[in-house]
Order: sequence, then structure tokens, then C-alpha cells
Amino acid sequence: MSLPVAIGDVIADKYRVDRVLGSGGMGLVVAATHLTLRTRRAIKVMLLHGVGSPLCVERFLREARALSELRSTHVARVYDVGRLPNEAPFMVMEYLEGHTLLSRLAQRGPLPAEEAAVYALHACEALAEAHARGMVHRDLKPDNLFLTQAHDGSPCVKVLDFGVSKLLHDEGEGSARTTTGAIVGSPLYMSPEQINGAHDIDGRSDIWAMGVILFQLVTGECPFAGSNVLEILAQIANKKPPPPSALRKDLKAPLDAVILRCLEKDRALRYPDVVALARALAPLARAEPDPPASLVARIERVYATATKMASMSTVAVPKADTRYTPARAEPERGTPEPTHTIDITLTPPPWTRAGMPMMVPTEGTVLASSAGGLTGTHVVKPRRAMVRHFAAAAIVLALSASLGKLLSLLNPPMPAPASPVPVASSDMPPPRTTTNTRTALAAPKQAPKNASSVARPAGSVGVVPSASGSTHASPPVRMGSPQKGPARRPSFR
Repeated sequence: MSLPVAIGDVIADKYRVDRVLGSGGMGLVVAATHLTLRTRRAIKVMLLHGVGSPLCVERFLREARALSELRSTHVARVYDVGRLPNEAPFMVMEYLEGHTLLSRLAQRGPLPAEEAAVYALHACEALAEAHARGMVHRDLKPDNLFLTQAHDGSPCVKVLDFGVSKLLHDEGEGSARTTTGAIVGSPLYMSPEQINGAHDIDGRSDIWAMGVILFQLVTGECPFAGSNVLEILAQIANKKPPPPSALRKDLKAPLDAVILRCLEKDRALRYPDVVALARALAPLARAEPDPPASLVARIERVYATATKMASMSTVAVPKADTRYTPARAEPERGTPEPTHTIDITLTPPPWTRAGMPMMVPTEGTVLASSAGGLTGTHVVKPRRAMVRHFAAAAIVLALSASLGKLLSLLNPPMPAPASPVPVASSDMPPPRTTTNTRTALAAPKQAPKNASSVARPAGSVGVVPSASGSTHASPPVRMGSPQKGPARRPSFR
């Protein structure tokens, strides 16, 4: 089988492959060094025979997306994702030193109940965040629980391989990602609903797998075994599991009760979530290095925080009331059309004027109907988009003011021309005066009898009244030194 990468290859121009860590049916894990940061990374690369399968590639990328969303210390981090030149996808992950719980079990045999309970609590913390975000692992087993050391040297279990995880909020998942009725997971650890190919699998399927893992860690055997897959599946569906104390006499009854409740075939009888499972396991766990109560409190905080973040990122759309007549249907005669109103309780954000309402309906608004449908209110919170709109408006105003100043500097206003001194010249046209047209036509008929009573026009040059009252033209007045030749028309600048 040809490998997608070889030792010494450089992936994405920055990760040098050092050695092979392990391989599976679909992927190869290698240790690599970041050429710039000089840090160790683990890179998971899909094998070449799976590159041609869209389903395999989708599962690989789904694992990268799922791991990138989880922030728990008990989940391996994902730093990067991409494709090789041969189209094989890869993901750059946190480099872990240690071994899986399956290897630990093979080396040491059954584990003490207190130690197994601590490892199960670590896995519950990772599952608490995943379940709160709508992810179901569906393939939990000792080979996917990696035992390493935390930064303080204490044991730390990391949950691996979210490749077949299911996103509860994805619609059409059964048809888009898995074949209808397909069995996904490892047969020894699959829940009865997984065997039946149920499409409504939830976190209680992972709780079943945790019961099988605990049973195997403390006894060294699986509760359901067989010579082939069909026998295993038949036992899971029909056989009642024995208590772990039947195979190991030093085990206590409380541990039997916890494991057997996880292995209830009716999922309604199992623990409702991993937080309840952690509360039941805490009294059975070892008190070092962390007290069990602190582990449970941390799991509760992780679950509550992840649930809150998931609810904030998910848009709640109210379901349509079947009692209402669709808008495109013709209403029956005599039946009034239903009316809908929006009831919003508004809280002005701190960056607006006090008391100024924000009448902007947002997503998540609860519709109230006068016909007795959905009722309720929703407090509209300030959104970042509105802050960005205000900031953009302020920037536009500032740029407009700056641009106006710049244009005024580049194009200064022209000074008003000085009033020229009219010079009478023989070749200059007489000054134009604005006169009403009707008055000008009637002027000859209304000429005054005494010419001396006519006032001299203001600003006229070269007209001098005589002593007898008549007027005669005075010689033209010229500015400057006398010039020879014909008179020039003055130019004004």
C-alpha cells in the first residue's frame, strides 16, 4: 500500500515529516516539525484509496471541523487543515506523547476501579462540551481514549477520532452523510439504537459506550462478545449484561450499578447526560491529583458554558401554527383572516441616548397572535452590526469633511474683479443702462419741456452742462501718456 507522504517530505511548505506514529483503515498519523517555530505536531493524512470517496473525505473534514470547535483540555487540538498535491486531505493536530487505554489495558491488565473512574471522568468532560454543542461521537472505545500527561505531570485522557461524529442540528444527515439504516461505529461498543440504524441518535448512545469501556477497563473483557459481528450484535440486542463484580470479586456494588445503568437497552433508563454520569462516578474515583468533587464541578461548568454558547449561535425559528390558514390558500367565507403582531420588549443599549427606543425587529422575535397562537416577548440586545454601522457613518462624515478641506486648498476661490474706471473714448460704445422696455418706447413722447430739469446720469464722463443749461460734449479724457495711432480698447484684467 502506497503512503500519501514519506519521511522527509515537507507539507504545506512548513511541516517536515519525521516519523510514522500509526495508521488505520483510512488515515496515517505522522510526527512532524514546524520549520519556523521548531515545535512538534501530529499530522493525520488520509490514505490514497479513500481520496476518491466523497463520503470518506467528508468524514475526514467533519472531524477537523468538530475538533476545531471544541476547547476542552481533554480533546486533541486542531491547528490547520489542507490538501496535499495528490489531493489527500490532512489536518495538523496537537502532538501527544503516551498511549491509548487499550494499550494500557494490554500491558497492565484490568485497572483499579478508582483509576478507571478518573479516566472516565476525563472523557465525560470532553463529551460534555461536545454534547452541549450538538455533537455525538458514536465511536467511543479504549483505542480512541489517549492517556498522556497534563502540563503539571498528572494523567490526562484525550478523546480522539471524531470522524463519525453526528451533528444533531444538521438536517438531512441520514441521507447526506450516511446511508439510511447504515451501522456506524465499532460493533463491540455500539448502542442498540446504533444497531437499529436509528436517525435520532443522541448523547445517550455515547453513555452506552462509556459503560462498555468501564466494564472492559475493570474486568479486561467486553460485556458482549462473539466469534463474529452478527453474534456480537445479537447479544447487544438481546442479552442482559452481567455485573462486573461477577468477573472480578473485589469490585463494589456502586460501580456495578453505574455500569449497568449505562448499559440499559432502553435509553430512557440510562443517565440523561454525561453530567449525571459524572456525579455518579465521582464517589468511586481516586481523590488524587484532583478531588472528584472539583472534577464534577468543572464538568458542570463546561456543560453549562457550552450549552449557553450553542444557544447563542443557534437561531430559534418558531414553528408554524397549524391552526393558521396559509397565506397562499383562499380563506373560507365568513372566517376572518388571522392577524399577527410583533410584541417586543426593547432595552436601549448603553451607547444610545437614554430612553431612545430601537424599533428594529431581530431574529428570534417571538410572534404573538390574536387567534391564540404563540405568545411571549423577546428582549432585543444590541448587536455588533449596529455598532459597526454607527462607526462606518462616523468615518464617512470625517472623510467627507477632510475631502472638502482638501478640495478648498487645491481650488481656492477666485478674487472678485475690481470695478473698472470707465473711460470715455470715441470708439467705446455708450454705457448700457437697464430700462423697462415699455418705458423706453414711451420715452420720446414724455420728454420734459425744460432740458435743464433732466438730471445728468450718474457716472457719465465727457458730458458737461453749460451755463445756459444745454450740454455739449467735452473732449475725451485719456489715462496715461498720449499715444500715437488709433485709440485702443482698454482691457481689464
